[in-house]
Amino acid sequence: MYNRRIAKLRGSLEFPLLVTFLPNIRYLTGFTGSSAFVLVTPDRFVFITDGRYAELGARLMSSVTGGELVEYRSGLNEVLAEQFTGEQRVGLEAQSVNWAFVHALKGKIDADLVATRGIVEALREVKDKSEIDALQAAAAAGDTAFLSVRAMAAAAASEGDLGWSLINAMRDAGAQQAGWPPIAAAGANAALPHHLSAYDPVGDGLLLLDYGCTVDGYHSDMSRTIWLQGEVDTEIARMHQAVRESQEAGIEAIRPGVTGHDVDEACRAVLRKYGYEDQFVHSTGHGVGLEIHEGPRVARNSEDVLEAGNVVTVEPGVYVPGFGGIRIEDMVVVTDDGHRVLTHSAKGLDA
Repeated sequence: MYNRRIAKLRGSLEFPLLVTFLPNIRYLTGFTGSSAFVLVTPDRFVFITDGRYAELGARLMSSVTGGELVEYRSGLNEVLAEQFTGEQRVGLEAQSVNWAFVHALKGKIDADLVATRGIVEALREVKDKSEIDALQAAAAAGDTAFLSVRAMAAAAASEGDLGWSLINAMRDAGAQQAGWPPIAAAGANAALPHHLSAYDPVGDGLLLLDYGCTVDGYHSDMSRTIWLQGEVDTEIARMHQAVRESQEAGIEAIRPGVTGHDVDEACRAVLRKYGYEDQFVHSTGHGVGLEIHEGPRVARNSEDVLEAGNVVTVEPGVYVPGFGGIRIEDMVVVTDDGHRVLTHSAKGLDA
């Protein structure tokens, strides 16, 4: 698996690349630690790490054809410079190195350092079977947690407390905690798309949930909006119906060859019909994998073309300040002949 990914990366390189972004290193090697570098050239694959991860690095490189391990305990820049010997240009991942790193390295080497963007990330956008299996397992853990959400909400002392209950339920289902906190937004708080759930009470009416977990490092991401008790507010019901139809239209638009804009527009067209487009204040979705937000983008200005193996979210929403909001979100894998939804929780206000 890793040899195949490395071969694809080599085929896309114009010059050697120093991989520094940890999700990219994990994708190429399986490394789950906190400190490593990978130098990829046409004929070398060098894993560079400190003494804490030397044993793990040796184990990982044993499965990489021609993989080399370089351990350092001090003088990182000197170690990197030695690996660059003889190279005219070396690419750096612009999003994960800072000016101090580049400046220090320039003082040690003769090679030109070139800023690169999205080289490994472009490969990561198309998931293989093992990745889709992990994403499906993470989605299933989220679905399992949702089955108990009403009982959790009734017992929760606050929105934040409900978030922790969701985390524990997903862990009980075999997943790991995601790197971002669940959103549990009650009442008017649901009008804040990225509400920070803390000490506000859950109440007994509108409740918007947006949460996920990880399995083998791969994320799930799902949103549902429910009404907890009593008669549903008429305007909330209309907003929910509009968002549900919008989300279903977006999912139906997904297939190889369409753009992120096409899917976004399918959602917006429905909200436009209901008169809610101006209350849809964010993009329709994003890719999901080793990062919770990655390519391809599903947005009004996205020219990203979907292809089989992409996994994206579809999450339109309507938000009315001071009143409330609705969001429904699923994870969808693009297949050869269309799409397959990975999240399966009920979507009604009465779910």
